[in-house]
Amino acid sequence: MHNFFSTGALIILGIVLPPSLAAIASLFGKRRSQQQGILTFIASVFSLCFSIALVFYILKQPQHIFQFTLLTFQFYIDALSTYFILLVNIVALFASYFTIFMTGPGGKMNIEDVEKPTSPGYFHLQFNLFHLSMLLVPIFDNLVLLWVLITVTTVVSAPLIGYRKDRRAQEAAWKYIMISSTGIVFALLGTIFLVQGLSPIDLNWSGLTLGLKLGHIVVSPQGQGIIELSFLLILLGYGTKAGLFPMHTWLPDGHGEAPSPVSALLSGVLLKSALYVILRFYVITNLALAKPGQPDPFASNALLIFGLLSLFMATPFILNTKKENRFKRVLAYHSLEHMGIITFGVGLGSSLGFFGALFHALNHALNKALMFLAYGKVQAAYAQEQIPDEEIRGVFQLIPITGMLLALGGLALVGMPLFSIFFSEFIILWAAFQKATISPIMIPAICLFLISVTLIFAGLVAHLGRILLGKSPIQRGKVREHRQQLIVLGVLLLLLIIGGFTTFPLTGLLQQSSNILCQVCP
Repeated sequence: MHNFFSTGALIILGIVLPPSLAAIASLFGKRRSQQQGILTFIASVFSLCFSIALVFYILKQPQHIFQFTLLTFQFYIDALSTYFILLVNIVALFASYFTIFMTGPGGKMNIEDVEKPTSPGYFHLQFNLFHLSMLLVPIFDNLVLLWVLITVTTVVSAPLIGYRKDRRAQEAAWKYIMISSTGIVFALLGTIFLVQGLSPIDLNWSGLTLGLKLGHIVVSPQGQGIIELSFLLILLGYGTKAGLFPMHTWLPDGHGEAPSPVSALLSGVLLKSALYVILRFYVITNLALAKPGQPDPFASNALLIFGLLSLFMATPFILNTKKENRFKRVLAYHSLEHMGIITFGVGLGSSLGFFGALFHALNHALNKALMFLAYGKVQAAYAQEQIPDEEIRGVFQLIPITGMLLALGGLALVGMPLFSIFFSEFIILWAAFQKATISPIMIPAICLFLISVTLIFAGLVAHLGRILLGKSPIQRGKVREHRQQLIVLGVLLLLLIIGGFTTFPLTGLLQQSSNILCQVCP
């Protein structure tokens, strides 16, 4: 146990303090939106720098963990926690940068096609609190506090979804609140049932994991049934925030109506924060149900089923190429698809499957950040001439570089070779083929996987063709592309290309994170 003034604890402080201070600063003064955006971006830069320091620090620790206590709260950091902290901060860095350019006349907010400009201070307060809440999720050790923090992410992100103040945005925010609240109830019930089944001394997931591994916590046959029910409730509850079937229905409205930087956070990291909590319960459930020398397949099978159903259910919505199916809604259904792929990879229950799933989580986060941020610039360009989202055409003609970035990002999203998502999907499929050699039932699952991703490939290409090609309703040269924004989007694309060839420099962190999930691998 480290004290609060240890190196690790100070690094954690350096991670959470910048967005905290940026949120507080947004309450004071009358800064213009651009100034607020710069402050938010600087906070994200500092937080990311400390996250990178945390990666080096955690990999140097003897068991790749450290823990400390502050005000009776216990913090426990391992490789898996570090990986998700890094993921949150990478996406937040890019999303926060684009908040700098969300300005209109008089410095008020100008969010794509916003009808009612709003105070920048309120937006950046919510944005930084949202960032902070997702950073805290992988840091706390207590299962009840994890539930509280996931609830907080709903509270602070809902106003961001409804920030445009028009009817569609407000309805999306309320839908998000109602569906997420239902899921949170299921998650709380799942936590209660887990406690009932294990009868633990405390509710720290690290203590439960260690106690089950050492045999200090023994689960009765009746308790095993309760734990199975607990995991299903956890998967249903936290799966709501993770965007998994069947509680995914807030995704298209939430992603579609939120400002693009917020959509990047929702799709890129909010879903992953809920996934992180599911993974902690997955490890506990596996240890609790495992028999001597024999892992229990219940939790893995549940994840396989939920993952395949999510992937399958996303397919028809992405194939719907009617113009009423607006592009940001299509991107939301891609979140359903890719969260299904990640869950499928975890459900394979092997070290290779875990590695591929975790790598895919990062690749999806970066790819969706690129897509939402690039399309946000497209929306802003067409909104200048009052062109609605459904009528966007000829992006290549009007803003060719942004259009090219959007096209390449779309190809990366559907798993084209040479991009990172292809690499991580290949790893997951390879793990699935390995499992199929000992479990033939995996063969139809693999076939369904391949058919779905192939159809989704065709669907997204059709959507991209509709908005990128043809004649633009706006005269060429009337809209100017901003070099600095294009450079940042180009960096995102470059990361996707690098990830298509190697997992370096995250290979060690990914391997250690996979080992944490592989407590009872066959």
